[in-house]
Amino acid sequence: MSERHAFSPAEMELLRAVSDGRVADYRPSDIASEPSRDFSGPRITAETIRAIVEGSIPGLRPTTAGLRIAGARIDGDIQLTSVHFAYPLELVKCRIDSPITLNGATVEFLNLAGSHLVSLAAESLEVSSGVFLGDGLVAAGEICLRRARIGGDLSCVGGIFRNPLGIALNLEGGAVDGHVILANGSSFAGQVNLNHSYVGGLLYCAHAMLENPRSRALSMDNARFGMSVIFGNGFKVRGEVSCRDATIKRMLYCSNCSLDNAGNSALAADGTVIGNDVLLANWFYARGTVCLGNCEIHGNLRCVGGAFDNSGGVALKLDGSRIDGDIHMHTRFMADGSVQMDNVVIGGSLIASGASFRNSRGVALLMRNAQVSKRVALNNSFRARGAVVLDGSEMAELVCSEGRFDNPNGIALSLNEARIAGSVLLNDGFHSLGSIQLENATIGGEIECAYGTFETASGGLICRRSAPSKFSG
Repeated sequence: MSERHAFSPAEMELLRAVSDGRVADYRPSDIASEPSRDFSGPRITAETIRAIVEGSIPGLRPTTAGLRIAGARIDGDIQLTSVHFAYPLELVKCRIDSPITLNGATVEFLNLAGSHLVSLAAESLEVSSGVFLGDGLVAAGEICLRRARIGGDLSCVGGIFRNPLGIALNLEGGAVDGHVILANGSSFAGQVNLNHSYVGGLLYCAHAMLENPRSRALSMDNARFGMSVIFGNGFKVRGEVSCRDATIKRMLYCSNCSLDNAGNSALAADGTVIGNDVLLANWFYARGTVCLGNCEIHGNLRCVGGAFDNSGGVALKLDGSRIDGDIHMHTRFMADGSVQMDNVVIGGSLIASGASFRNSRGVALLMRNAQVSKRVALNNSFRARGAVVLDGSEMAELVCSEGRFDNPNGIALSLNEARIAGSVLLNDGFHSLGSIQLENATIGGEIECAYGTFETASGGLICRRSAPSKFSG
């Protein structure tokens, strides 16, 4: 620091506070508890902050409380590249009109709560504990934490991040030992980038908004999560959520949230490995395609009460995925657009009782060459508007009692070359409008049609060259 530099009264107070281990708090007492109010406190130069952090002020030794400033205006670029500061660095509710640079730096704790700042460049930053970017923080440019190493949580609770058409929060290649929290009023205009990152705890997104229309809003490709990924409690996204080839040790949990990317992928999770259940249920809403192709789900896929909206396109795609447990698509499940499940392997049952599948111009449910260890249940007020195609699939039993399959002048239900170990139940209120095809199907039990209704312009139940064991009803 220049020997000619004269500290202002506010800077002298800062030096005393650092020496005493307390906060240099410049906020008037009447607004100290109001994080949303704008204010302009006394000016502190970035040069003074750098001198404190570098230890270049004679006789000044920070305590373990570190450098803590509240309610000041910081003049100049805060250039702290590669500095080592083994204490907390906190700039709380400050106005910082120039960039902050912490590339390659080391700090014990970073807290920018409630501050207004231009941008943060902190590539390869190392933080012993956590990073707090919330409580009314407003960032007008990119918050860059690429390849950062954070020993605790990365919390953006209540933060506002604005970098439209760019990256709002960038953690690409970084590692967070704790949780990443995007919640409680936090909002992002621009992409949140977690590609190739590691999160030891939860990715928790609730009561938050991510907006990057017609582009990626949240990107987590090849990321690894030591616990669950949770989207819930009013979490909203406009743009694509991508987590291709990611690894989630516990659950992918999406409940009471909405993903909106009309005409494109709302959720792209192809190739992802999930250690437990996937929940796309309980008022989950997706506008656009939900892609879970070639995934490994070591639990159940639960879509009860989920709505998948991509009229005229693919609403839900599971081609080539392996699910160890059951697929639950019953009770308020709705798909407007095709549900595709070719070559899926299901360790339990596919239960779609009471579900609604609609793709009136094409195939409503496409599940060819699937392997289902237990039963397929398309019953109890199940409704399909469009073809249901199960050609070449294996299952223990097919239950369609009280199901309705509507595809006028087309195929209502196709089981060509299917292999069904038990019975096929097309009875007790079953109704089809369109042909039913069973060519070369192998059925170990009965085809039960008692009290079923079959309507088609092409002649009713079709069983050309098929060899079911017997019909009943």
